[in-house]
Order: sequence, then structure tokens, then C-alpha cells
Amino acid sequence: MTTPTSSRRTFLRRVGAIGSVGAVTVGCLGRAPPVVVARTGDSRSLAAESTRLGERAFADYVSRMIRRYGDGGVWGSGDAPSDVDFEGAWRLSLRASLDDTEYAVADAVVARYGLRRFDTDGRRHVAYWLWCAAQPLTDSVWLDALGRSVGVALTSLDVGVDLRPTDELLDSAPTTRLTGPQAVSVATADGSDHDATFGVDFPLRDGRLRPRVSDGASDERDGYRIGWQGRFGGIQSVNGLCVVGESTFSTDYSADWRASLSAAGWA
Repeated sequence: MTTPTSSRRTFLRRVGAIGSVGAVTVGCLGRAPPVVVARTGDSRSLAAESTRLGERAFADYVSRMIRRYGDGGVWGSGDAPSDVDFEGAWRLSLRASLDDTEYAVADAVVARYGLRRFDTDGRRHVAYWLWCAAQPLTDSVWLDALGRSVGVALTSLDVGVDLRPTDELLDSAPTTRLTGPQAVSVATADGSDHDATFGVDFPLRDGRLRPRVSDGASDERDGYRIGWQGRFGGIQSVNGLCVVGESTFSTDYSADWRASLSAAGWA
């Protein structure tokens, strides 16, 4: 533990000057605001030439995430879908840090599946399975400027995909804003006998779940994002599903996906 070296005013002025991946101060809105917020994010292309996981490597990844996050893993408390064609998966890891201190870690993945069907417009249907899970890396951090420790908690995480301009978002789940604690169902019908091709529950332990859909009417590209916001000191995950109609079959997926994470410290 070090001795304080600067005043709170100096600390807050320095915090306010740090960029988007650093810390920010938050105004007093109702409950006590956090003293610092650490944010990070990343985005990737799903183009055919990008590095992706094959089916066996993805299965290994899923197993590792179960060991790390339990029922907050890639498939929540359910199983991978059957009667679909795995076409690839992409992963990334995020660490929210500030001043060489890591506040939280997140893992995210998007997996693409062929659904073995076409619609009357001749579009091939595919599904993107979205997952992100996070947890704080420490219970508290020491801030020299305050001369005390602050408690650390997750404040947000999300994952989403932006489709090719020629593709259309046909279905997504979940679509309703929810507040925890509760189990959240992520399922869609297969279009023939209405049995769920995808059907998984994941635990919303605290906070609020917010799905967002871009329908192409006000945006150039259809897309879907699933995000969480709250104040939680344990593991939280989100799962989302979008079903897409591809106007032409191509190995050049050209979709983009992104994930973000934030954690904060409270005095």
C-alpha cells in the first residue's frame, strides 16, 4: 500500500483528461457514482480470410469457457444446437485496465451456422450465435489520490454483429429488455415444425439486459446487439441470436462484430 501523493482534486482532473479507454468521473445521479471507470472494446471482421475457429477448436473453446464461467459459458445452461451446419467461430478477449491495474476481464465469441433452408425469395438462412461473459479481476483497488481502496464491480458488457448491406435480419432473440435476477431464454423456431433449433437459458444475475436491433431503415446495415448494464461483483454473461437471410451464397461473409466491457470503482 502506497502513501497518497496527490489531492482528490488533482486526481479527478487527471482522470477527466484520460481518453476513452481510461477513467471518467460521473456526475451525482441518485445513487453514489463511481470514482473511476475502466473501459475497453474491440471489433473484428468475419471476412472469409480472417482467422476463425474450426469445429473442434470451437468445441475446445466452449469447454474452457465452461470451466471459467460455469453456466455463464457459451451455451449457458443448455447445449449446442442440432441439425445445423457449423461454419466457423471467432473469439476475442478484453481486459479493462487503468494505470496498470486490471479491473475486469471478458471473453466473447460469435459462431455462424447454416440452417439448411431457403426462403421464397431464394435467400439462404444462417444464424449468428453471440456470447460474452465477464468478471472482475479484483475485489478492490488502491487509489493513491484518494488514500483508500475502492470496491470494483462490472458495469457493462455487450456483443453484436453488423451484417453485410445485402443481407437481412429475419429474427433475433431476446428482443425484450429484462431485469435480473432471472433466467433468460434465447430460442428461435426452425421454420418447419416450430421446434427450437436454438434453445438456451442463461442467468441474468443482476442488472438490466438490453437488446438492440438495426433494421436497415435508419441504418445502412441490419444488425443486432445484446448488452448488459448494472453493478455486479461476480460473473455475468449475455447470449444473443440473430437469423439472417443472405441474398447470395458466398464464403465472403463480410459481417463485422464487436464487443465491449467496463468496470468501475466505488468509494
